[in-house]
Amino acid sequence: MTLTLQLGNEPLGAVETFELRRAFAPDGATETWMATLALNAPTPALAEQAVAALQDRVGESGPASLKAGEGAIRALDGCRHGPRLAAVKALAPMPEAAHGTRRVQLTIEATLQEGVQSVQSHALTVQAVHVAGAPQRLIARGRIILRAGEIPALHEGEVAPPAAGFRRVRSAITRDAAEPALDYEVEDEQVFAPLPAGVSDGQVIRTLHVAPDGRRVQVTSGFFAGPGALARAQELQPAGASEVRLRENPHARRVDFEFHELLQAAAGVLARSESVSFATIRRVVDHALLAPGLPVYRQQIGAPFSEITQEGSAAGASAHPAPPSPMFAADLIERRVQYSVPDGALPPERRWVTTWRYLMRTRAETAAVAP
Repeated sequence: MTLTLQLGNEPLGAVETFELRRAFAPDGATETWMATLALNAPTPALAEQAVAALQDRVGESGPASLKAGEGAIRALDGCRHGPRLAAVKALAPMPEAAHGTRRVQLTIEATLQEGVQSVQSHALTVQAVHVAGAPQRLIARGRIILRAGEIPALHEGEVAPPAAGFRRVRSAITRDAAEPALDYEVEDEQVFAPLPAGVSDGQVIRTLHVAPDGRRVQVTSGFFAGPGALARAQELQPAGASEVRLRENPHARRVDFEFHELLQAAAGVLARSESVSFATIRRVVDHALLAPGLPVYRQQIGAPFSEITQEGSAAGASAHPAPPSPMFAADLIERRVQYSVPDGALPPERRWVTTWRYLMRTRAETAAVAP
C-alpha cells in the first residue's frame, strides 16, 4: 500500500519515510512533519520539473494529511497557524536518476490549538513597586494568545481587573489580529479611600490653617475626573463655607475645587480675640522758682493709680457671643459693647460679631498681669 502526503486539495507525492515531531511552548504546541518523497518521471528533465513545482509551493497553507490508500493515518486541520509547507530540499541525485527518479525532503509545520477554548495561552508577569511616601503600585504585563479566527478586541475583558484595595491608573493594550493575540501592560495603585460614584480619578486634600488672628480655617481642595465630577465636588462643599472655588473643564470632564470653612474654637464661636493694656498715671505739678538758674520744683498730687483697658471681639456661628467679664469689675468706670447686624449676604465670620471695651481705674498702682 502506497503512503501519500497531501496539502490542501493537491497531493505532494509518494512517501518513502515519514517523521513527526511535537514540541510544547508557552504560546502553544507545534507539530512538524518531515517526509522523504520519491518523484518518478519518464525522463530526468521531467523529474527536475516536478522538484521545481514542489519548491514553488513553499509557503502554501492548508489541511495536511498522510494517507494510506484512501484512509488518513494522520491529519492536521483547524490549527492556529498552518499547516504550512516550510521547506523543500532536493537530495543529491542517485544513479537511478537516469531513470527519472528524484528524492526530496519536505518539512510541514503547524501550531496547534485547543478547539474549544478561545484563550489558548496567557503569560503574566506582575511587578510590585514600593516608593517611600507614595502608595504601592502593581505593574502587570502579559500576552494572551487566542484561537485562530478570534477578534482580539472582543477579549480585552480577559485582562485581570484591579485587585481589592487598588485602582487602575494606566492601561495599554496592543491588538495583534494576525496572531491573533493581545499584549497589555496595566498599572494599579493602592487606595485607602474609594472614589465616589461617577468619578474615575481624583484626590481630596484637607488642610488646617490658623490665621494670624487665631481663627482656624479648614481648606478642602483637590480634583475629580469623570462624568459625575461636578456633582461629587459640590457634595464636599461645607454648608457654611466662607470661600468657594470651582473650576470645571467639560472637555476633559475634570473639576478642580477648593473650599474654606471656619472651624469653631468653642461652642458656637468661630473666632475670638482680646487685648489688655495697663497704664500707670501719676499727677504732678512743676513749680518754677522766681530766681534765675534755680531748678524747677515738682510736687506730686495724690497717689499714683492704674488704668486698665480691656477690649476685643468674637464671631459666632449662629448667634452673637456673650462678651467676657471685666478683669477688675470693682474698678470698672466705662463699659461699651457692640453687636453687628446679622446680614445674610455677609460671610459667617462677619455675620454675628460682638465687640467690647472696658475701662477700669484702680485706686492705687496695679502691676500688669496677663489675661
